[in-house]
Amino acid sequence: MTSSTHAQLPATSAPGWIWDILVCPECGAPLRDTAGAGLLACEGTGCGFRSSYAGRVFNLLPRELDRFQRAEDTWRKSHFDALARSVPQMNPHQYEAFKLLNVITYYAFTSQFFFFRDYFAKTYTLRGRGLEIGGASGQLSGFVKLFYPDTEMLATDVAPINVEMGAEMAELLRFGTDYLATVDAERLPFRRESFDFLCSSGMLHHLGNMRRALRQGHTVLKPGGRWYVVNELAIGSLPRKFWNSRLGAKGKWAETTGIRENSYTLGEWRTHFADAGFRIVDEYFNRNSKQKLLSWPRSLYYAAIAKLPLALVKTGIPCEVNFVLQKI
Repeated sequence: MTSSTHAQLPATSAPGWIWDILVCPECGAPLRDTAGAGLLACEGTGCGFRSSYAGRVFNLLPRELDRFQRAEDTWRKSHFDALARSVPQMNPHQYEAFKLLNVITYYAFTSQFFFFRDYFAKTYTLRGRGLEIGGASGQLSGFVKLFYPDTEMLATDVAPINVEMGAEMAELLRFGTDYLATVDAERLPFRRESFDFLCSSGMLHHLGNMRRALRQGHTVLKPGGRWYVVNELAIGSLPRKFWNSRLGAKGKWAETTGIRENSYTLGEWRTHFADAGFRIVDEYFNRNSKQKLLSWPRSLYYAAIAKLPLALVKTGIPCEVNFVLQKI
């Protein structure tokens, strides 16, 4: 495990179910725990994959990642390095607390919590074992555990520093997340039909091969299982040209961070899901300005489009959209 994933959840009496579902991310063969020493080894002939775990935090990344997949970890480290330099007056313990406060405000934690409490938890019922894909700080998994405490949750992300951050957040807020792991969404290291539900927040548009990732999610879901896709963007083909340009928000962000940024129309989202073997059982355009408090311009924008007919928004006005997908 890389040095940035040494943070771990407390060693409580967490269920050992993760050992029943782990497979090699490269060849799909079972993974074994090497004498309980925190080392994982692939049992596949000639594969040679090795990795590690600490407590309930696992490193399950393939050995090769593209530059876009590595960019999230690189950018996040540079962000925290700059943050540390900006507060030289703080000792290490103070800085760790300050860093987590920064994470909470940066991810609009409060407004996302209100979305989950006031809409999601009142609309959907979650049971069984869940997998969060591309969880960053792992807050979506944490919200699931808060409102559905009998569920079992595994939070994952491709960036080791995000998984470390997620473990720290889970401990700080006593979320009760069962496990965290670094994984590649396009090569999920889990057995077929391991999960009752999946969830993701604002991560599908970062993928280089979304079709492959959707098929991977389809594979690890149990028959009839659901994937809760939240906080994605539906945008028309014309505004997308500006949005993804060097002058647009996504284009600027991609150029600054090196992270892959894609945009999709509502029709393209629907096609991607259908091609991967899902049917859409719910589609919700979230225009609640109180749940968009990342910035005043963003909140004001959603307050404005909330007054428009939904049919007009669906024609291509940029808007957050959430989907509930069911495995066919």
